[in-house]
Amino acid sequence: MNQCPNCDITTSQSRCPLCRTKLADAEASKMTVWYPEYDIKEQKIRTRISRLAILLGSLAVLICFAINLIVIPQFLWVFYVAVAVFYVLVSLSHTILSASHIGGKITAQVISLTILLLVIDFMSGNLQWSVDYVVPFLIIAGILVLSISILRVRLNWTGYFSFLMMMLLMGFVPLIFYITGVATVLWPSVTAGSFAVTIFALLVVFAKQTFMTQLGRRFHL
Repeated sequence: MNQCPNCDITTSQSRCPLCRTKLADAEASKMTVWYPEYDIKEQKIRTRISRLAILLGSLAVLICFAINLIVIPQFLWVFYVAVAVFYVLVSLSHTILSASHIGGKITAQVISLTILLLVIDFMSGNLQWSVDYVVPFLIIAGILVLSISILRVRLNWTGYFSFLMMMLLMGFVPLIFYITGVATVLWPSVTAGSFAVTIFALLVVFAKQTFMTQLGRRFHL
């Protein structure tokens, strides 16, 4: 395909159908790249690093578990190590080395960080700082970052739909914690739920057609 620099049209002809400018030289000098080049060597390196990290992380957890049972079996501090290794592996394999969708990376970070904070809070005496304050605002931050990413791509935001719906549903998790008695402070949970509802309402108002189409595709409505 040739593009005329004067008329800004693309044609398969050697001359522009409007101004009759010869376009054969333009075709020879410029090659259209439809897809980014797939670097097999780089992908293999990333896969090897990811597998090596998983192997070393698993080995570290097993060694710490053995030391924990031998030294102080009454306090299982190995769980601290396990969740920390879990978060590092998710960050390395899925967020840094992976070519996954940015929406999936944001969602994975929020979920893995939530698990990490909940385990640390529970193991350190169940002080409830995670469920009362940190987790609600972490979810709000995840929804906000995902919403900003959608605004940047504008019309091409449908790939974010599933991840955004997942994050909006997570916005009600703090309320569930409060209702079940796991959390004791109400306003952060209400803030997270309200923020999720607000983003959902904005989607319905400003992108109703696209939103309903994507909703129908996902749930076969």
